[in-house]
Amino acid sequence: MLNIKCALCTALFTLLPVVMAGTDVAEIDYQGWKRSIEISNGHAKLVVVPAIGRIMHYGFIDSANILWSDPSLHGQTLAGEPKRNKAGKYVWTNFGGDKVWPNEQSDFKRINGYSWPPDHWFDGGPHQIEMLGDGVIMTSAVSNYNGARSIRTIQLAPTGSRVNIDQRIEKLQTARAEPLRYTIWSVTQLIPPREVLFNLNPLSKFSLGYYVFPSSRATALKNLKLEGRIGVFLPDPLKCQKIGADSNHWLAAIVDNTVIAQFFRRVPAQSYPDGGLSAEAFTCPNYTELEVLSPLMTLQVGQRMQFSISWELHRLEDGFETAEQRRAAALDWLSNRP
Repeated sequence: MLNIKCALCTALFTLLPVVMAGTDVAEIDYQGWKRSIEISNGHAKLVVVPAIGRIMHYGFIDSANILWSDPSLHGQTLAGEPKRNKAGKYVWTNFGGDKVWPNEQSDFKRINGYSWPPDHWFDGGPHQIEMLGDGVIMTSAVSNYNGARSIRTIQLAPTGSRVNIDQRIEKLQTARAEPLRYTIWSVTQLIPPREVLFNLNPLSKFSLGYYVFPSSRATALKNLKLEGRIGVFLPDPLKCQKIGADSNHWLAAIVDNTVIAQFFRRVPAQSYPDGGLSAEAFTCPNYTELEVLSPLMTLQVGQRMQFSISWELHRLEDGFETAEQRRAAALDWLSNRP
């Protein structure tokens, strides 16, 4: 195992390819980010970019990247703090890809001192990397806002597209606002899908099995339909929108003829962010977010929390004439996943 530290401004390290079973792990230059890590197995590939602390590529080895990124930001990094506009106000550098948020968005202002953008130690800051035979361990710096860091162990199976992501948050110092509840909130930005699929909870606390965020209620209700216990959420070509659910097991989307699924387990009788949501989807014209949330937990210095998820891809057969046929095939596959 090699232990490589990515310093805030500069880093000096050499990575060597590591091979274990059918998985290859190697250093590459990716979209202008040097010393990125490619993990592949001949069937699927993902790319981790330590310089901005996220996964930036995931897809079949012979297909395009299913994750979205902003081409105008390729190769860029944050210089120690969020970027500011001409008025001096912090702005979000939305690189794209996949990352973790550690707190509810409604708590950002109390913790960070501003309501937006997210904590840059987690979202966009440089991370440390340890290479494994089948993946990496990626660790953020300790946030001066919430006193914690994230540790994500990202591993690709030797065959197929299964990615296992073990996620931890460790609190190492006192936060600005105490007591403070933490969550492990995975945010994955995709290129615009045909539709997002929710596995609705038969014992949901919500009367209809889902929650529509008020800021986009009219648009979201127009683009949401129910098929039994499945919520079908269509991206809107003009407006942003967001819904959530207290789902268990999976959240998925169909991108062209590929299903991307994120697998997780909801913990009964636990408090979840946003009034009880464990799965959320945000869509806008450029991209869609799949968001999977852990329970909330109050951490003291020295304590940690853990939340594991998995990703998987499934290629649908050609020849489906309707969205209903494509969706039925996707749901049949999802129902048989562990």
